[in-house]
Order: sequence, then structure tokens, then C-alpha cells
Amino acid sequence: MKAKTKHKLGLWFLFIVILFMGLSGTRYIYKMGQSSKAILKDNYVSIGFAKAMIKALDVMKDQDSVKSKEAIQLFKKNLNLEASNITEVGEKEIVEQLSKDFELYLKNPSSTTLADSMRTRIYKISELNMLALEHKNIAAQKTADAAIMHISLLLALGILTCFSLIFNLANIT
Repeated sequence: MKAKTKHKLGLWFLFIVILFMGLSGTRYIYKMGQSSKAILKDNYVSIGFAKAMIKALDVMKDQDSVKSKEAIQLFKKNLNLEASNITEVGEKEIVEQLSKDFELYLKNPSSTTLADSMRTRIYKISELNMLALEHKNIAAQKTADAAIMHISLLLALGILTCFSLIFNLANIT
């Protein structure tokens, strides 16, 4: 094989390795970005709804009817938003129970038992979403670790190939 042909083959091989490294890195970074978006979007939104419902529940206890009515409307709004943002296993059942407790609470606003039950369910929703954040974060970290490993292996292969070509092509000319 002629030296020129070997040189061209070596350069083509390097081009393919570099292209594959770039595409692999881009794929893994894209996957991490998508995972991060999912983590931030759905679960943080649910935690925000839960926080707003806790605040509204605290205001509903007050005897001031204007503030209490506003808090009831705010609670209803956030409960409906949470019901349309079900993302985790078991979350739907908790929201349904919370909705039933809320309907009963509206009929008997002086019931501390119902208020405590609602508060407990809201905390469960929040806790469920926080745990989901942790799990999704761990999955994103595993994806990042895998990306680093693959890119490092490709980089090592590229460096070894470069050294091989440098020494082999240097001997040909």
C-alpha cells in the first residue's frame, strides 16, 4: 500500500472517530438536558401548588369571611391545577382524597380533623414530588457518568490512533 493511501485512510479514520465523538457527546448532553427539563417542570410545579394550598388552608382557618373566601378560591384553583399535573404513581389517588376532604371541609370549616387530613395529604403530594426529583436527579447523574465514560473511551481511542499514525507515517516518508 502506498504511503499516500495510508495517509488518507488514517485521516479518514480520525475524521470518523472525531465525528462519532461529537455525535455521542451531543446525544448524551441532549438526553441530560431533556431529563433536567422534566425534573424542573413537572415536579417543581406540583410542589408549588402544594405550597400555595398550604398557605390557603392556613388563611381559611381565619374567621374573616372575605379572606377566607379568597383563600377557598385560591385553594380550589391550585387543587385543580395539581389535578391536571399528575406525574407520579400514587399522586392521583392522593389528589382525589384531598379533593374529597376539601368538599367535606367546605361543609364544615370548623373541623380541625379535616384540616389536618388535608394538610397531611398536601404534604404527601409535596413529598412524593420531592422524592421524584431525587430519583430523576440520580438518573440524570447516571446519564452524565455514562456520557463521560463513552466520550473518554472515544478520546483515548482517538489519541492512540493519532500516536499510531504519527509514528507509522513518520517511518514511511
